[in-house]
Amino acid sequence: MSISNWEDAKARSNYHFDKWKTDTNNIEHLGKFTGDWSEEIKSAIKDVEKINWGNRRAAANRPNEDIKSEEYDLIKAGADPKMTIYRGLTDFSKCPTIQKMIDFFELNKDVKAKLHIQFTGDVLNMHIDKLYDLDKDPNKVIRIMVMLEDWEPGQFIMYGNEMFDRWKKGDIHKFDWMNIPHATANASLHPRPMLVITGVMTDRTKEIISTQLNHCLT
Repeated sequence: MSISNWEDAKARSNYHFDKWKTDTNNIEHLGKFTGDWSEEIKSAIKDVEKINWGNRRAAANRPNEDIKSEEYDLIKAGADPKMTIYRGLTDFSKCPTIQKMIDFFELNKDVKAKLHIQFTGDVLNMHIDKLYDLDKDPNKVIRIMVMLEDWEPGQFIMYGNEMFDRWKKGDIHKFDWMNIPHATANASLHPRPMLVITGVMTDRTKEIISTQLNHCLT
């Protein structure tokens, strides 16, 4: 294993890593949720915890070598290895509408979901996800993003060389988590809330995501 998390990830990925190549199909748009969850977001923003590379998957009991390799890349780049990459929340007891979004996809029982909120200045640097611990067949694992408020100028997500912005509240998308490098930052003057749902697909999940969604939650 390399001391660099980034170099290890690149070695596993089938992405081209040509910074001059234009990408146009790294994001798969699944549809949208409609409804009003604005009060839930206002409440959640008060309860979120600061997340860095070291504590982002604390419940998974990741080996120290994993954390060291992730922080190594930040140190090498001249960044603070303990910098806040986003603000997180995994308790949805005060967010019943957002819980409906999670339940909607009918994933296998061990679903991992989190509110991923970036305040002004929060940066999650380029990386490739490592979700291989969720199932022996990684092709069954899916990561779904729901944008919880309209886009504001200065907010962005990059999937490879493809910029994702100008989203609308409720927009749903996914991407090839095993291979596509991605990053997100907030240079706006507004929090950027997003729901990240990760789990193992059931046959019902596959049916749900095979059609363009337009689902009302209220």
